[in-house]
Amino acid sequence: MRKVVVIGGSDVGITAALRIRQIDPESEVTVISGNNFPNFSICGIPFFLGGEIEEYMSLAHRTAEEIRSTGLDLYIGSEVHSIDPREKRIVFTDSEGREVELRYDKLVLGTGGKSVTPNIPGIDLPGVFTLRWIDEARRIDQFIKEKQPREAVIIGGGYIGLEMTEALIRRGIKVKLVEFFDHILTTVDSEFGEVVKNYLEEQGAQIFVGKKVEHIGEKGGRLEVSAGAEHNFTADMVLVAVGALPETSLARSIGVETGIKGAVKVNRKMETSVKDVYAGGDCAESIHAITGQAAYIALGTSAHKHGRIIGENICGLKSEYPGTLGTQSLKLFDMVVARTGLNDREALEAGYQPYTCSFETTDHKGYYRPAYNVKIRFTADQKTHKVLGCQIIGAIQAEISKRIDIVAVSLHRGLSVAEFIMLDLSYTPPLSSPWDPLQMAAAAWLNQNARGGV
Repeated sequence: MRKVVVIGGSDVGITAALRIRQIDPESEVTVISGNNFPNFSICGIPFFLGGEIEEYMSLAHRTAEEIRSTGLDLYIGSEVHSIDPREKRIVFTDSEGREVELRYDKLVLGTGGKSVTPNIPGIDLPGVFTLRWIDEARRIDQFIKEKQPREAVIIGGGYIGLEMTEALIRRGIKVKLVEFFDHILTTVDSEFGEVVKNYLEEQGAQIFVGKKVEHIGEKGGRLEVSAGAEHNFTADMVLVAVGALPETSLARSIGVETGIKGAVKVNRKMETSVKDVYAGGDCAESIHAITGQAAYIALGTSAHKHGRIIGENICGLKSEYPGTLGTQSLKLFDMVVARTGLNDREALEAGYQPYTCSFETTDHKGYYRPAYNVKIRFTADQKTHKVLGCQIIGAIQAEISKRIDIVAVSLHRGLSVAEFIMLDLSYTPPLSSPWDPLQMAAAAWLNQNARGGV
């Protein structure tokens, strides 16, 4: 009987464990979760905190009982103390404080990431929060209900910071967001970051870029956030959302090789440098689908795929991860911004000769009202005309996320700009045009490129 131990009860761990049970029902699979909320949708937390989802339990993909009903042994609220890769043995403490020892044939590390805690004096004051897990979300929700804060400062203008800006505004809280870099949402170009900034300010947020938070203090029962002599903000709560790092302490304790940002190095089979030990999700590197090089792109979509690949390889199917493109969508009120592949800077670093075309049109035929403006940044290589990436921004009604998926599929297939233009995409006047906006942008790219032409 195959014995597998999975450390981590989130996307990678549960996906890998379930896949193993599907392929090999006789396997003995144990999942050890460090918290009490295994298999929850972490990505749904801002929508719970914004009141769009009433109950946090709605974020559970499966309850603990449902997980156990599949034949998995599940320990929640447990802490792994040691791993012996030679003896293939782990020791952990369960939720009742008992020490448990398990032996394994294969081990899966799905330990995820941890919030970056910047070195800011006062960051441990009451009313200052980080946000990554369900228990943190529940504490924030309880704080809002009990304290009824009127003003909040969010430190960090990435995905979580922006989604929480919307969430807190929806809860009737005034938000000031402070970003260290010169534009928010650095996963897209500054042109789009500025569009998002302006839109959120229209919704009531105040956003300050190029500012470093230096101190958090208390005054008169409220919090004071200092971002330089000219920027001192008073608030009732502070959310620190400046990114995450891979949680790899267990991996490093057994000599697993690490790479970018300290993430676990893996091959396309998601194998680590230690025999019979696999890793995936936010604690591990990925392979970039375009460059073929190692990359650290922490996304739930990648984590699920990592888990599936791990489960199949443990069962002997010899599966390989094809790579990630960093495809992402972000909804802010009625706006969606999405991206995939490489932007100019990333493409240059990868050795390409990129050119990016900015293009704007409506999402469908203008005579069928209402039609919505769509902004597109389409990137391809000037030498080969290979499509490299795309960014899109527009109204939620404009199918932004599904349109970015079209580009993602094209990137996986390595299409040229000309091939992309000739894709047979659907059309009806209420939804698109005979040439989809993406194809219009690709045609504009050819027209603007010195070596192009249509």
